[in-house]
Order: sequence, then C-alpha cells, then structure tokens
Amino acid sequence: MRTSRTLLGLALALALSVIAPTSSVVGPAASQAQEAAVATVAPHRPRTTRRARTPRRPNSASIGFAFRGRLRRAVHLDESALIRHAGEYRAGGNFYGTTELVGLLERAAAQVSRRLPGARLSVGELSRQSGGPIPGHRSHQNGRDVDIAFYMLDGAQHPYDPYAFAAFDRLGHGITPNESLTFDDARNWELVARLVADADARVQYIFVADTLKQRLLRTARRRRAPSRVITRAEAVMVQPAHGHPHRNHFHVRIYCPPGDRPACEDREPYHAWYPGTPPARASAAEDAAAASD
Repeated sequence: MRTSRTLLGLALALALSVIAPTSSVVGPAASQAQEAAVATVAPHRPRTTRRARTPRRPNSASIGFAFRGRLRRAVHLDESALIRHAGEYRAGGNFYGTTELVGLLERAAAQVSRRLPGARLSVGELSRQSGGPIPGHRSHQNGRDVDIAFYMLDGAQHPYDPYAFAAFDRLGHGITPNESLTFDDARNWELVARLVADADARVQYIFVADTLKQRLLRTARRRRAPSRVITRAEAVMVQPAHGHPHRNHFHVRIYCPPGDRPACEDREPYHAWYPGTPPARASAAEDAAAASD
C-alpha cells in the first residue's frame, strides 16, 4: 500500500514538472531564440513630429498717402544675420511696414549677401506700428517708406556697420566726420538692382543724391548689369527738389499693394511697372508732397 502511494506521488510530480513554466534565467542559446522570436513582431515605429510651419505674416493694410496715412496689422522688420537696425534709430522702434515692404528688404538683403557676402544691410526708420507722423519725416506714414544706410567700407576696405548714417561725396569718400569710410559701389549697386527688379513689391522712388546716382549707374555699366534693370534704376533714383539731398542714405518707397487700394493712395509718377491701373490725376500740391521725404 505504501509502495503504491509512493509510485502515485512520483508520477504526479513528474507530470507537474512537464507543464511548469520555464525559468526567467536562460542560457545563451535560449536568449538567441527569444530574440529571433521578438524580431518577427512588427518593429516599433516612433511617432513622427511634423515640422512647425512658419507663422504667416498678417495681411497688413496701408491706408491713405505716404505723407498722410495710417498702417494696420503692421509687420515688424526683425534683425537677423543679414539685417540690422541702425543704432541711431533703435530707441524709436519705428521698424514697422507693410508685408510687401518688409519682404522686399529681406529678399534684397539676402540677394546682396549671396552675390557679395560679408556685409549686413543697415536699416533706419520705416513707420510706426500704427502709422502716422514721425518726427523728422514728412512721409513714412503708412508703411511703404524705409530709410536704408549705404553699404560702406572702413579704412581697411572691410564692410562697416554704422551707428548713424554717413554722407559721401561724388568720389565715394566719406564726408566729415567719416573721412575714413568709403562708399561700397558694388554692394550699393547690387542693392538698388535687387530692389527695382523685385516682382512682389514695386518700387516707385529711391531718393538719393544725384552725384551718388551717377556713381551707381557707372558701377552698373561696369558690372554689365542688364539694360532693363539700369533703365528702371535710372528712372526711380531721384534727388528731391527740396529738402534733404540724400547723400547719406537711400529712401525707398513702394507703390500701394493692389489689395490695399483704394484705401491706400498713390501719386505720380506711375512707371510702366505700376501694378494695375493708375488712379486719376491728383493735384500738383499732392504730387509735390509725394515727391519729398
């Protein structure tokens, strides 16, 4: 009887050992087998992160005239590796313009840098965030005007970032107190060429002294610039008949963006590249105001 019980116990123990789970501790061969089994399972694919979209700029609205106007949903011209705010104008903070004007400056600065690396575009005042009058300007009131320092070279002929605008004579020499500086013919012409050839923001004026205009046109011909670009540049570069001769900076004005009309108002001249149909003839007084700084 005792022997039968013993044999029954041994048989029961043997059966349990067969169905018992294996130990978590395994040898190398077992480990490789487990890894092979895991490899047959679809691999884990981490969730991809979508690239953040560049925020769209507001659809700015230029209202009224450049010399009597306002600005809505203004765009701020930020500093970057290619653009800086001229130190003299930092405190005022008047670096707001239309979407079109800010885009024009960014494109032009990038194109000049691509062709002639090593310098940054130094920008003075555009407009106030809401537009309106700015001390020292008759225009700059609706986001379509900007003052730009000339590209200039120091005594060692290296690009120079000015604190304030510097004036130059017809030979390209700095005028007191900036005798050590030189007008950067190549970069300044490249800037003018990129501004007047832009398809998205159409330039109406580049106010600059006649002596420097002639210097820039000579540089353009020497560098074999396209004749159509030279023709445009010659048409838009103007020394104002009254007031500041612009020997120390460019003043650039673009036409009203088509989407901002008729609330935004242009005045003559209407060049061949004017976008759309020119408005009715204005008074002589308004034309004279439009042709000033």
